[in-house]
Amino acid sequence: MDKIDNRQHERRWLFAAMAVACFYSVLALHQAFRLPNLVADDARQHVFWMQRFVDPALFPNDLIADYFQAVAPAGYKFFYWIFAKVGIEPLLLSKILPTAIGILTAYLAFKLFVQWMSDARGAFFASVLLGQLIWLKDDVSSATPRAFVYPLFLAFMLLLLRRSFIACLLVLALEGLIYPQAAFVSAGILCARLLVMKDRHLHLSRNRRDYVIAFAGVITVAAVLLPFASAISKYGPVITRESARALPEFLRHGRSQFFTNNNFSFWFLDARSGLLPNAIPAHILALALGGSWLLFCSAKISSLERTLLFGQIAAAAISMWSAAHLFLFRLHLPARYSQWVFRILLAMIAAIALIAIWDFVRRWRRFAWVAQCFIVAAVIIAPNLMGTFPANYYLQPKSPSLYQFLRTRPTSSVIATLKDEADMIPTMAHRSVLVSAEYAVPYHQGFYRTFRERGQALLRAFKTSRPEELRDFIEKYHVDLIIVGHGSARAAEDMRWYREIAVGDPPSAHSALSDLVEQTKIWENENNIVLDARVIAQAIPHD
Repeated sequence: MDKIDNRQHERRWLFAAMAVACFYSVLALHQAFRLPNLVADDARQHVFWMQRFVDPALFPNDLIADYFQAVAPAGYKFFYWIFAKVGIEPLLLSKILPTAIGILTAYLAFKLFVQWMSDARGAFFASVLLGQLIWLKDDVSSATPRAFVYPLFLAFMLLLLRRSFIACLLVLALEGLIYPQAAFVSAGILCARLLVMKDRHLHLSRNRRDYVIAFAGVITVAAVLLPFASAISKYGPVITRESARALPEFLRHGRSQFFTNNNFSFWFLDARSGLLPNAIPAHILALALGGSWLLFCSAKISSLERTLLFGQIAAAAISMWSAAHLFLFRLHLPARYSQWVFRILLAMIAAIALIAIWDFVRRWRRFAWVAQCFIVAAVIIAPNLMGTFPANYYLQPKSPSLYQFLRTRPTSSVIATLKDEADMIPTMAHRSVLVSAEYAVPYHQGFYRTFRERGQALLRAFKTSRPEELRDFIEKYHVDLIIVGHGSARAAEDMRWYREIAVGDPPSAHSALSDLVEQTKIWENENNIVLDARVIAQAIPHD
């Protein structure tokens, strides 16, 4: 009977956890579809090119699309490809997918906590708190590869604790195919398990199976990542620390800000370099501090196995974060190895504190159920008291009519503009842009040198007073359309990314392009004018 009662008790708490997860996911789904044509911020980089799955003729010979397709992990591409083949367009899928990921993450967090601490109440709180943490960031809502890290890593840890090693290795392979950073951390955990606690001292394991699993994990990661490394090698080399420090893009307020003047923030809280996740809600942070004390100090909660598991996970994340700093940019960004791990751990440890609070209020007898209901309600609604929840990372196109017009142009069209609309053109119009601040990702130099040169050439073409320089630019880069605004263009110093790459003389008082607007425009609205670049080039005679 006890086992049956325990199963029923766990099911009730699991049902409650899933109800909260569905509630949070519905809020996120509403946010994604509350207005037409919304798109997640990072989806503009990682999803736009997948429209090729629907129409292979799109983005021909497009440096930007080719690059982002190459650096996308194979499993991530395959996932979107499968849905595209059954009629679900990538952009639509990117708005639906976070809901499913959020619910799956909540379920796996519940199961992992039960496996770890054998407490369904704490599993409920761990599931809810992790749901709050993922919806306060854009990791899941972006539907990019890092959106998958939470369910994949939770599944890996759950199978590892259940000692389902074959299934564990399969999930490890999926991590490598979808989010390689998670695979490195998970393989590190398998290696960390070679250190076991005996007589309150760490010793190397004498269990042969531990070594076999660790070795198999390392081989699995290497096998799935070597083809990925080969696919992106043509865009190498990866930028070095010294070269990055010389580029304004990596400095404070740069397009890819990495190096800052605040050492504490740089090492611990910055989004790209920091060890720990930033902007953790105060209630979760306070609970995690209390839970940490209980985990490490309380005889009732702590055990060598529970504490050692926490240490193994943290050690693997810290080790990979350190390695990413040591071999900077070759392993991509250090924070990609640690911040999501500590979000999971914070939720788990904060749940331990809530178990202790729950047990404490049970002593109040008459008012215990009131206090317990208050605890549950307070935990669930806490993020709604802090502002917008889920956090809004969706963008609305500024010029939908412009994108509709551009869709009528040939799929081979190349568009050049300094306007912010360039960031949305590949996603909303499915047409190629020469350059755009959104795609100025400076890590692989084989891509970024060419991309940066294009940006500088575009700046010169827009500001030059020499018609022949404008013509040469159009012919060299095969530009078909140029988009300008009404009135004079903004100075490069005022524009995102362009101010970092601007070189040479200041803009001329009068540009050659401005003289050709009226005779070459083919479409306009209140904000934009589209010019036929081929007509411009023909109107400027060769000497």
